[in-house]
Amino acid sequence: MGDRTHHRRERLRIIEEWSRTGVLAERRSLPVEQQFRDRVSRTGSRLFVPLGLAYSDDPWYNTQVSHLLEAYDALPHRPDLAFDSVWKVFESTAVRTVATRTGRRRNITESLRYVSDHVALDGAVFEAMTAEVPSQTCEYLFKKVVLEAATEKGRRVGQRLTGGAQDATAAELRTFLDLAHAPGADLDANRRRAMLLRRALAGERLRIGAEEVLLSARARSRLLLGGLLYTARNERYHGESFSPFYSSTASLKTYTHPHYLFLATYALVHLLWAQWEHPYSPHTEAVAENVTENLREARTLYGRHWLA
Repeated sequence: MGDRTHHRRERLRIIEEWSRTGVLAERRSLPVEQQFRDRVSRTGSRLFVPLGLAYSDDPWYNTQVSHLLEAYDALPHRPDLAFDSVWKVFESTAVRTVATRTGRRRNITESLRYVSDHVALDGAVFEAMTAEVPSQTCEYLFKKVVLEAATEKGRRVGQRLTGGAQDATAAELRTFLDLAHAPGADLDANRRRAMLLRRALAGERLRIGAEEVLLSARARSRLLLGGLLYTARNERYHGESFSPFYSSTASLKTYTHPHYLFLATYALVHLLWAQWEHPYSPHTEAVAENVTENLREARTLYGRHWLA
């Protein structure tokens, strides 16, 4: 409680100092921010390496490039803000992709479902992304799709994943999430189940009780796009989640979750662009190499904290 009180006072103290000097004055670093700077310096990780892009006069494309630059500017210290910016590009790209393929514009929820179910994402890139989900991200996803399933927000997440009575993928996810749920489970048990979710996302064949489960690529894609990324985006957009690095519980592993959200969304943007027949479309092979490189840089930086 004392540590939490200290952080609450420290956040207000920062604002108080700026109320006298203006925000151009550099504020004191919070302990977790200094730890992160020290780790970046010590490990020699490049953190993130963007894929080079081709020139085009296309106005839509240049708008998206501006948001990508905004995302990169937020790095290395604010991967959560980088995620916010790259999500803008992904949302616009997903809606545009679906409108082109189907002949009608759909909202982002419908577009995410269509992309998950009908757009073939490169297997190597998708497998790399789902094999490297950090522990904190899995705990977050488990909380949203299992522990909070009975709440209003949880029902909305569940509807994105399992809505549609005639949907085979929805039935597959319902079965898996029911198996993963354990009423009254303690904290350690919930962490173990979150790691079970991690293995399911990675495409492992699992035995849960008497049942054997192997999630299809379509089900895993829904979990990633509609379950994880869109839920995180909504909570941040509507101010429902705490700004991560000002929390009294923030640690080095706190950085892993927004970093992964950013990397996965960034990869999906380029995967979708690679399928377009535009002069600026990147080659899928280049996207795959870049995703692998950035996951390797992240693991180098965070080390054991990635799976802590």
